Parts: sequence; C-alpha cells; structure tokens
Amino acid sequence: MAPSNRVNTLRSLIQLLVNTSELIIKEWEAEEQLDEAAIPTNNSLPSHELFEARRIMRGACGVCMDMVDDPRVRLLEISLSYGMSQALETTVRAGVPDVLAEAEPLDGVSAVELSRRTGVDEQKLVRVMRLLCSGGIYDEVKPLQFTNTRFSSILAGNPPAKAYQCLYGTRLLVGATEHLPATLLDPEVTRSTSVTECAFQKAFGPHQTLWGYIEEGDEADPAVREAREVFPLAMVGQGQMGSPSLIADYPWGSLGEATVVDVGGGVGSMCIELAKLFPDLRFVVEDLTVSIDKATSIWNAEVPGSIDAGRVQLLRHDFFEEQPVKDAAVYFLRYIMHDWPDDQCVTILNRLREAMGPHSRILVADMIIHPPLGSTYLKPAPAPLPTNYGRANAFKGMHDMWMLSLFNGGERTPEQLGAIAARAGLKIEKIWECRGPVGITELRRM
Repeated sequence: MAPSNRVNTLRSLIQLLVNTSELIIKEWEAEEQLDEAAIPTNNSLPSHELFEARRIMRGACGVCMDMVDDPRVRLLEISLSYGMSQALETTVRAGVPDVLAEAEPLDGVSAVELSRRTGVDEQKLVRVMRLLCSGGIYDEVKPLQFTNTRFSSILAGNPPAKAYQCLYGTRLLVGATEHLPATLLDPEVTRSTSVTECAFQKAFGPHQTLWGYIEEGDEADPAVREAREVFPLAMVGQGQMGSPSLIADYPWGSLGEATVVDVGGGVGSMCIELAKLFPDLRFVVEDLTVSIDKATSIWNAEVPGSIDAGRVQLLRHDFFEEQPVKDAAVYFLRYIMHDWPDDQCVTILNRLREAMGPHSRILVADMIIHPPLGSTYLKPAPAPLPTNYGRANAFKGMHDMWMLSLFNGGERTPEQLGAIAARAGLKIEKIWECRGPVGITELRRM
C-alpha cells in the first residue's frame, strides 16, 4: 500500500471508529435508562444496531492493528496464541472465575488466596493471570489482587459454558489439530474428502471417527473418558452461545401450528426453548438411541405434558436413512452439516428432500463463512473494512479448521452450501444473518 493510501485508509478507519463509538455510546445510554426504569431486558442478545456496531468496531480495530503492527511480532503472536487459550483453560478448570465471583469487584482476590483455593503454585498462577489480564479476561485491580471482567464472569457458576470453553483443550481435539499441517501436506491424503482420512486419524489411528472413538473407545483411555465427560455439557454451552439469536432472528411465530423436525437434535434442547415461546408449534426430535433415551425426562421436566399431549414426538433415527416424517413445515439441521464432508451432506439433504412437501423448508444452522471479497447473500462491511468484516469474523475460520481436522467437514460459505444443496435438488431461499456466531440458511426444493 502506497504511503498516501496508508494515511487515507488510517484516517478513514479512525473516523469509522469515532462514528461507531457514538452509536455504541447511544446504545449504552439507552440501556442505562431502561435499567433505571426497572424494565427487564435480554442482556445476552444485543440490538441489531449494537450487533452491527460491534463487528464494525472489531473489524476496524483489526485493520488498524494490521497496518501499524510489526509483521514479525504479529506472526509470532499467532504462533504463540495457543498459550493464551491454555492459560484460560487452566484457570477455568481450576475454578478461578467462581472464586473471583465471590469477591467485591473493587477489592478482588489476592494471589495468595487464589493459590490456596485452586492448588496452583502462586508465582505460576500470577504469570497465568497477568497474561489473561492483558487479554481482558481478568483484571488486576490492585497489586496481586484479581477480579473477573465481563468475559470471565459468564463462566462463573455456569458449568456448560466452562465445559464448552474447555472442550477445545481436550486431548482428542488438540491431538487432531496438531496433525492438521502434516495431513494437508501429505500427498496421499491432502485431496481426500473422507471422514476417515483427516487429521484425527493421523493422531488416533485409521478408520475411526471422533464420534466412533468416543462411543466405542476404552473407558480406561483418559482421552475417551475426558471426552465423554466434557462433550454432553459442552453442547449445552454451545447452545447458550448460539441459540438465543437463532430463536430471536428467525420468524418462528409466523409458522403457526407447523411441525418442526429437529434432525439430529440430541435431546431437543433448542426445541424446548421454542416450545416455551411458541405454544402452537409442534416438534419431532430425532437422534440416535443414546440421546433419545435421555430426552423424555428432560422434556417432561422442562415442558410438562408435551409428550403425553402429542405435541412432541421423540424418534430414534439416523439422518442418513429415509426420513420418516413427511411433509413437515421445517426440517431443522443445527450443528449437523459442519460435521460432515460434502458427499455426506448431499446424502443428508437428499433424505430430507425426498420427505419434503411443496411448502417444506430446510433450515441449516451453522456458522456462515463470509469470503474476504464478500458474498451476494451476506451484508458487506462498510469501507475501508474488508468486505467480510475482517477479524470480526475470523473466529469462524478458526472453527472451520477444527472441523477440517476432525471430520474433513467445515463451516461453509453461502456459495459452498448452495452447491451442495443443488446436488440434492435444493436451492437457497434466504440467509438469516443472526445476532450471534451462527446463522440460518433456508433451503427449498428446486
């Protein structure tokens, strides 16, 4: 970039940051007025304006850093970033957020007390905490006195959120990602699209998928035992992160008395929330036996009478087989497609297309990758940001690397998902960009 262009771009970025800051301040002031009036608000979900302002600001800050950073330092920071995630996982597993939640915000908890409560050596714990303070996760309010910030506070007293945070540090997942470079550089498997020829198999042996390893592995294997303990609760934590926006930003109420088939829905955790909010909707939750066996007691506790009244059906079903529920209004695939390579995704969609009626739709809820040069389906960022908001969406690409490592699956661009849908006789009707990490792609029959 020429010097004059750098100057103009930086000035434009600073002006964009100023303008966006004013929008955020306006939102904050409105929130404070609502709080003073004691009007209940959903603090977990930002307004549409605040959501957009957040990603503009994150993207603009990222471009500013890219422009002014020393390239060598930036590259080293990427290489060392695993240390930040390991530091965070250490404190989460040690229970630091819960200990700090007991303290007065202005006083914090001393390093001596944290060490005593967690069992971690004091001097080493201080080094870990100060690294995380530099990332805004915790705050050192006085010398060697620490408190939660709004980031770590969401982990306090929240086992599902803590499990989801620790999931990416489990041996099975870490082992797979460690082998991603070797897998991509291996001429024998680099072009493979098989779910049994990816980085996971290089780490843990051939012909065994992650799910197979967890379900059929030896309980004496620490990696298997850890995964079995963490995964179920982590999936609840994943729902906490993505479900509120999926519920709020798709017009579920307009469906009336329609039937929603939650394909591969586990125990139907999101449908439980929909059932509470939209009393006319009916639900069919489909999954394998291990999940469906657990679902009955959960639905009876959360939505009493719904099963006996026939409003909810719980079906044992493999989504690679014929879909037993015909002509439903909605077939819902949440966190399903990203687990599978393209060919398997086509098979899953084919089974649903065969069951669809003329007014049926498939809703695919996954992270949507926004290409750097944009997509006609997605809202572009304002100039001079990258069309895809740059670092504001970088975490989706990071998650894509996990899916590639584990399954040869992936988070997809609209164009990639559209190509898969077309192979199954489907087309993209609309993409719902939700106020969270996950969006909804609506598919209809061609």
